[in-house]
Amino acid sequence: MTAAALAAKLAQRISGDAPQGRDAALALAVVVAGGLVEGVALGVLQAHGLRRLLPRFDAGRWVVVTTVVAGLGWAGASVPGVLGSDGGDGPPLLVVLAGAVALGAVMGAVLGAVQALVLRGLVRRPGRWVLANVAGWPLAMAVIFVGATTPGSTWSIPAVTALGTVTGLVAGTVLGVITGRFLPGPDEIVQPHDGIPQR
Repeated sequence: MTAAALAAKLAQRISGDAPQGRDAALALAVVVAGGLVEGVALGVLQAHGLRRLLPRFDAGRWVVVTTVVAGLGWAGASVPGVLGSDGGDGPPLLVVLAGAVALGAVMGAVLGAVQALVLRGLVRRPGRWVLANVAGWPLAMAVIFVGATTPGSTWSIPAVTALGTVTGLVAGTVLGVITGRFLPGPDEIVQPHDGIPQR
């Protein structure tokens, strides 16, 4: 969340209130870069934990698919805020939270599905990881959106960075606690000689 929050603030400084042309393209590039940094961080941290549990786990592939889906998803969700004008009040908090929960459910399903492909052949039921993400991402995304909509245009970069750090830690903890409940137990890990069909 810190990289994305900082990227959004920098994009706002670059582009002003109503970005156009090169300013809009540069602001968009900064937000996409921030989203990709977030995707890499998520993928690396998840891969670190899963590698201990699954000896044959392909951490590199996990990081790539996570970066693409989570990073570009986050960047895509940030685009309207970066390219829109900052004039006037935003939507009510309940509308923001409802949108965050819906986006979290969709992102969770897509991210869980591509990550489950990496888990095929390693766990007996890789599809459970889709359910884990659908369960975890809506609440994590609600936390992220509350953090992302809190700072105003007058907030300093250090203040936005601090809030982004706290928001990211809380959202990551929420996501980790929920998805951690879906990690495979020892009896669900496929051994190389098992030859268990995947569900």
